[in-house]
Amino acid sequence: MARFSCSGFDELNAAYAELKDIPHSVTQDVLEAMGAVAMERIRETGETMGVRDPESSEHILDKLKLSKVTYTKDGGYLKVTYSGKRLRGKTTTQNSEIAFINEFGKRGQPARPFMKTALDKSADEISQAGADKLSAWQDKIFEK
Repeated sequence: MARFSCSGFDELNAAYAELKDIPHSVTQDVLEAMGAVAMERIRETGETMGVRDPESSEHILDKLKLSKVTYTKDGGYLKVTYSGKRLRGKTTTQNSEIAFINEFGKRGQPARPFMKTALDKSADEISQAGADKLSAWQDKIFEK
């Protein structure tokens, strides 16, 4: 952790002025770090909850990916998505639909909320990944 010292209010005010406008590159690093942890925890939880179809050679848990960062006035966000589709016979199903059905269930198939479970259990770890990136950037600001 960086040391912060200043000799007057002008220096303190200048340091805080730099912190208020986080550059897009930093926001992207923060969100991608958080997304990477979230994606891994979703994959692990899906495995433990039996979401993987043993009869399929390619599975939704193998098709997780992060979307591009979308910037907002409050910072930004990205999404963990499921790319691709599965073909069984003549029926094509998007992997995102398969993930949705696993998460919320349908008639004859109980819900296996692997995404909600993963995110709830890992909220602190996901946040910490972003906080570490943001803290590293802040340390650089205060070193100036």
